[in-house]
Amino acid sequence: MSTHSGVLAQIARQSALEPGGQPFPERTVAAELRRLYDLTGQLTRIPTEKDDTFRLSTTGGQFLVKIAPASESARIVNLQSAVMLHLESTAESLPTQRLIRGVNGQVESTVVDPDGNDRILRVLSYLEGSLLATAEPTPAQFACLGATLARLDRALGDFTHPADSRLLIWDLKNFSHMRPLLEWVTHPDDVTMATRIFDQFDALVAPRIDDLDTQMIHGDFSPFNVVVDPASAEFVTGIIDFGDVVRSPTVFEVSVAVANQIGVDGRRPWASTLDIVRGYRQVRPLTDGDASLLAITGPARLLLRALIFGWRAATDVRSREYGLSHSGRDWIRLRSALSVATPTVEAMLATTRPTEGE
Repeated sequence: MSTHSGVLAQIARQSALEPGGQPFPERTVAAELRRLYDLTGQLTRIPTEKDDTFRLSTTGGQFLVKIAPASESARIVNLQSAVMLHLESTAESLPTQRLIRGVNGQVESTVVDPDGNDRILRVLSYLEGSLLATAEPTPAQFACLGATLARLDRALGDFTHPADSRLLIWDLKNFSHMRPLLEWVTHPDDVTMATRIFDQFDALVAPRIDDLDTQMIHGDFSPFNVVVDPASAEFVTGIIDFGDVVRSPTVFEVSVAVANQIGVDGRRPWASTLDIVRGYRQVRPLTDGDASLLAITGPARLLLRALIFGWRAATDVRSREYGLSHSGRDWIRLRSALSVATPTVEAMLATTRPTEGE
């Protein structure tokens, strides 16, 4: 346990999750936007996990302003920016968020917070529309979601960066080191369920990690990072928040999308996830062996969120509201997902394989 705890502390530090300082004053943000981007307007703070984030409403449109925490290194912020610039130049048809250039053509600007720390400020396009979290997709729309994720991964397949193998707490490569977070779980039945998921992951997934297809992934293709239009044939009209990009097994990318849907429908806990995986595999290859891992990695990623937000809510006042709002039902959804036996889920995932001619 002590070894896991030490690694967890290191991962948390490199993920910039240590408690931060005071919020960045809006008046200072407004002044820096005028100086660095020649932008003025109404700033509205948006609750997030760690950044100081604002919506900027101007006479010329809306923008998103993000100021990285002081604990996040400039090289990690640059990794995120580099991914976005790569997509802008090589995958123009993908509806990804864009970086706005400043008065000197810069996409990253250094600002000083009230504690004297250098912070990286960026201005991004604001994608209008509804978040996936507010939609009730049809099976065909869930398939569109999977297909869009596959297109994103295909575009990132050749991307490299000096910091792309960062240590990230949300990366399932590090899941086995998260056991110490069980300390913050209060319900005995939840501890038992979580322990079962850890044991399955350690026995069946962890030994295969080094052999899995690996590339740069978005890492957080969640309902709060996908903008949709139910009236559009493409359904997905925006992909936002590249804060968790990392080089990791591609199946862990799909695991995030799966984790965010399993158990939402208590009567058919895995139905929508099968549509997502089916749509993904019609665009980008995913071996049957890798697809079968989703029966374990999907619940593992959902558990990871429940554990991290529970831990953060208990130890960091600034994260409490955000964490509780995002993870309140995760434990209920996990119980629903695990009500279907793993072999049964694996058999259902096998049906997502594209047929000849698709």
